[in-house]
Amino acid sequence: MDNLNPLLIAIVPALLTYLGTKYKSQSEREQYASSAWKQLYDETKERMDDLQSQVEMLSEQITEMKAVHAKEVKQLEQQNAELREENRQLRVENGNLKNQLIEKERGK
Repeated sequence: MDNLNPLLIAIVPALLTYLGTKYKSQSEREQYASSAWKQLYDETKERMDDLQSQVEMLSEQITEMKAVHAKEVKQLEQQNAELREENRQLRVENGNLKNQLIEKERGK
């Protein structure tokens, strides 16, 4: 037993120092991991917020483009109707001119 006391006196402080250092290292690692996760979360949240604002902006642009497209379609449909009417009138006029030409040739 006499030999055990000096051995314990030498080992116990070294063991306590080792365990204290290990705990401190583990605590530092956990703190670093926690801050790394927080940084990653913050970066991801910032990117998601940026993407969300881009999606909202694109959504507004799409809405505007749809309105412009609908207006253009309406104008083109109106123009098409006018051209069809003009085409019909030109066909009628062409038919009348053909008839007049036929009548003139018969009259000769």
